[in-house]
Amino acid sequence: MKVGYIAPASISVVNGGVRTQSNMTIEQIKNFGVEPILISPWENLNIRELDLIHVFGATVENAGILPQIVNQGIPVVLSPVFYSNRSANLINKYIRIEKLLSFIGSGIRSDLGIKKELCDMADLILPNTKQESDLIKQGFGIPHSKINVIPNGVEDRFNEADKTLFVDKYRIEDFVLFVGQASAERKNVISLLKAAPKLNSKVVIVGSFDQSEYSQKCLALAKNTNNILLIDSLSHNSDLLSSAYAAAKVFVLPSYFETPGIAALEAGLAGANIAITEVGGTKEFFTNHAFYLDPKSESSIVDAINSALSKDVNSDLKVHILENYTWNKVAQKTLDQYKGLLK
Repeated sequence: MKVGYIAPASISVVNGGVRTQSNMTIEQIKNFGVEPILISPWENLNIRELDLIHVFGATVENAGILPQIVNQGIPVVLSPVFYSNRSANLINKYIRIEKLLSFIGSGIRSDLGIKKELCDMADLILPNTKQESDLIKQGFGIPHSKINVIPNGVEDRFNEADKTLFVDKYRIEDFVLFVGQASAERKNVISLLKAAPKLNSKVVIVGSFDQSEYSQKCLALAKNTNNILLIDSLSHNSDLLSSAYAAAKVFVLPSYFETPGIAALEAGLAGANIAITEVGGTKEFFTNHAFYLDPKSESSIVDAINSALSKDVNSDLKVHILENYTWNKVAQKTLDQYKGLLK
């Protein structure tokens, strides 16, 4: 089977979940006899040689190419990577208003409208969580028959992570760790920084800040808080990153939503306790193996992290992740969906 893969160009500069999801899916699916073809605007390609095309991200970056693929009659699989704190009913209302405005020639196309159009064009949609699936079905009016949940995954190498490298370099362990796009407001690092003085631990933030007003506020808070250590973003393949996961007592994602937070899966497999947002499908992945927090409540963030700090580390979460969420298992499930589409 020959499969073309498309991802937003922005993943080349943003080391986030979409980049990991697309790269790991492509890498692992080779093990099942699939020949992946990476589609680039700089290379000529006869797409009729492909059995199907898998697109990562229902984004404006992919809005131009998807109609061209559909017009060629090639089956399209879409991993939308979509979540919103808006209710499905409100999303549906926005879509209907936009459709009405289009009839009077406004030319308005919102981000939600574009996401719906891409989902409409796809032959098969693979959201990461049931919550994402429900938003797509109810908010965009997409038939249930077009949707199957495929979870995000984790590399099993994190199960062998060793704390030594990080501890030797920074001389700390059993701390609270955040890894991610620290400058992205959705990640809610500013609330973690505000909560830090009330935590019974050092707080390590691995992630770069930019020149935005939000980032400058975060940096000012960090400068005036004595239990914060800031470390620039680390490569996903960095030994120091996996060592940081193993050295931490608690990994935290206080985000406004996560689906489900690949870094949290990695840290959990490396042995850290998890304190994570309750919004966005996280409970589907971590079930009773995590401490959940309300990202809008500083006291909830403090309570969840301190509770996770007080809990002895055990292997239950590791076993749960290995049984359900390795990228190899995700690739097998993805291939099953390809085969079902091509029947």
